[in-house]
Parts: sequence; C-alpha cells; structure tokens
Amino acid sequence: MLKADSILEKIREERHAFRQSEQKVAEYILTHPREVIGSPITELAEVIGVSEATIVRTCKKIGFKGFHELKISLAAQNVQPLQTVHEQIQDGDDMETIVKKVFAANIQTMNSTLNVLPVRDLKQAVDALAAANQIHFYGVGGSGSIAQDAAHKFMKTGKPVAAYVDTHMQVMAASLLGKGDVVVGISHSGSSRDIIEALELARKKGATTIGLTHYAKSPIDKVLDIKLCTASNETFYRTESTSSRIAQLSIIDALFIGVSLRDPEKAIENIQLTREAIASKRF
Repeated sequence: MLKADSILEKIREERHAFRQSEQKVAEYILTHPREVIGSPITELAEVIGVSEATIVRTCKKIGFKGFHELKISLAAQNVQPLQTVHEQIQDGDDMETIVKKVFAANIQTMNSTLNVLPVRDLKQAVDALAAANQIHFYGVGGSGSIAQDAAHKFMKTGKPVAAYVDTHMQVMAASLLGKGDVVVGISHSGSSRDIIEALELARKKGATTIGLTHYAKSPIDKVLDIKLCTASNETFYRTESTSSRIAQLSIIDALFIGVSLRDPEKAIENIQLTREAIASKRF
C-alpha cells in the first residue's frame, strides 16, 4: 500500500493523463486530503460534482483497490497514531483523564444523534417493525454485536426475529424474504458492501429496509426505505466509531420500547416468560 506522501506525489505526476472528471477528483484529494479521510464516498461525490464510479476509478488509477483503501493510506499520514484508538486521547493521559474523555465523547455523540434523528423516522420504523411478519438484523464486524443485541431484545416481542452476522447467511436469508418482512441493516460508515448487497436483495424481494447508519450521505442510502441516523465526532478518519455504538444501542432500545407499547400486555407477558425460562440458569 502506498504511503500518503507517495499517493499525493503520484497524483501530481499522473493527473494530467486522467479524464477531466478524474482530474477533478485528483485535485480535490491534493487540496483536501483530511476532508477525504472523513467523507463517505456518496457525500464526497456530491461535493466534487462527479459520480461515485469516477472516484473509485480514480483510486484504482492511483494504485488502490477502491476508495476505502485510499482513505486508510491517507489517514496513516494525516492522523496521529494514538487517534486510531480514540480521537480525544493524547500521549501521557492518565486513567482519570482517559475515562473522562471517553465518557464525554459518548455523551456528545448521544446529544448530537438526538439532533440529527427525526422523530418521524423513528415512528415510521416502529410502524414497520410492529406490523412485520418477521424481522432480520444484519451487521458485520463491530456492527454484528449490535445486530445480535437487537435480536435479543426484539425476541421478546414474540415475532420471529433473527440476527445474521455472516455475509453469506445474510444474502441467503434476504433471498427468502417477502412483503411484510423487515430488515434492519447496521453500518456506521454506510459503505459496507456486504450489508448494502443484502439490503438491496431484501428490498427487491419486497421487504422493508431500515438502516442504522451515520447521518452523512453514503451508498447505503440507495437501498433504504427508512434511515435512522447517528452522529459521531470520531468519524474524521475512522470507518467505525466506538461512541456511535452507544447511540446505535440507544436507538435499538427506543425502537423496542416503541414496538412493545403497541401491545403492552403482550410485551409484559413475553418478558415474564423469558425471565422464567432463564431463572433456573442463575444461582
């Protein structure tokens, strides 16, 4: 993989041989490398005034497999090493400072998410989930644990619920869905190819697709019926955010409570039944 300084030098040397649209991408990378690191491809394409395909093609001409690989290399040069752990952490921070910074970042993300998450979208999602014949949650990597937590909660609604964290299982499950089914795809970056492909297939089969993702425009938007946004300051260079997971879990909780309140008696009964089922497993 090329180093960031090599990337910029290669662009400077070869940009004149690019197509006009590719030259626009190259010029933007040269003048705004830090902005490129923190931008989803859809949002960047809109800012530059080119297609997503043009950005990918330009990245390949520079020597990368795609846009994501370019961002990783640029970040290696433009971001301090400790920031790969957490943006707010500095060398020499003691444990008290670390915990305060982590908590402060999480609180800020929660407040920011409230500002970018319209209540009407939550209501629309609750309507779809409450009426669903079955519910699937898809996530890979760090988002996989969010999907599993969501399935654990929504099991108590009494509906058929499943979480799929294997990419082959996701598309297999999506292929069997139909009208009246709901899929929730979880991707903080909104650029996970596997999640997008599974959601696209589910939508073609007639299922309602809900995305739990970052508020910025991204490729996942094209396959969603409902978008539930999170906000996080940790997305300057990272494709995953630790703080965003707190916001995602909170949105899942809100959705579960919203669905449960559509039939509170049934929800209470199901919760009691599940508690009784695991009572013997505790001392």
